[in-house]
Amino acid sequence: MSPSSQSHDTPAAERAADLRRRVLEVVRQRGYVRREEAFQLSSGDWSHDYVDGKRALASGAELRLAAEAVVAQAEERDLPFDAVGGLTMGADPLGHAVAVVSGAQWFSVRKEAKAHGRQKLIEGAELGPSTAVVVVEDVVTTGRSLLQALDAVEATGARTVLAVTLLDRGDAAGRALADRGVTYAPLATYRDLGIQPIG
Repeated sequence: MSPSSQSHDTPAAERAADLRRRVLEVVRQRGYVRREEAFQLSSGDWSHDYVDGKRALASGAELRLAAEAVVAQAEERDLPFDAVGGLTMGADPLGHAVAVVSGAQWFSVRKEAKAHGRQKLIEGAELGPSTAVVVVEDVVTTGRSLLQALDAVEATGARTVLAVTLLDRGDAAGRALADRGVTYAPLATYRDLGIQPIG
């Protein structure tokens, strides 16, 4: 469902849609640049459309807005959660902000386990079989970072109840998460921005 959809029938759905519209405007105004020269994305694909999720959410007000939008996505679907986070560093600001506005714990998944100390892959909250988790990310193309975080969460026995991204640049992440049985709620998509899909 796009942020401009008007087919809402509950206060939670209306609030979630309103927050998504506001987040989309932040992404458009603060995080999106159309470049003359194509550049390579981390996925290996090329694009003229640059979206910087960290820049879009660099101010406290915009970060809080996006965090409230994530919480609203969970509330709309009646998916309570205990912890929120994802792969460092794309997920860190949003995950921490969601923890602040929701009262949930935060966690951060390292790209590789520490080579010393407790050799942890996940920092922050201690996840386990009784933990309901929301996995977040800023901008996704293929969903690789989401899936890496999901693998780390599942290895603890925790349940991922929802995955939320600031912006999804394609359709691959949604397909991959559907294959894993994870509910997916991007706050904005390539369709919303009017850019070409990737992945």
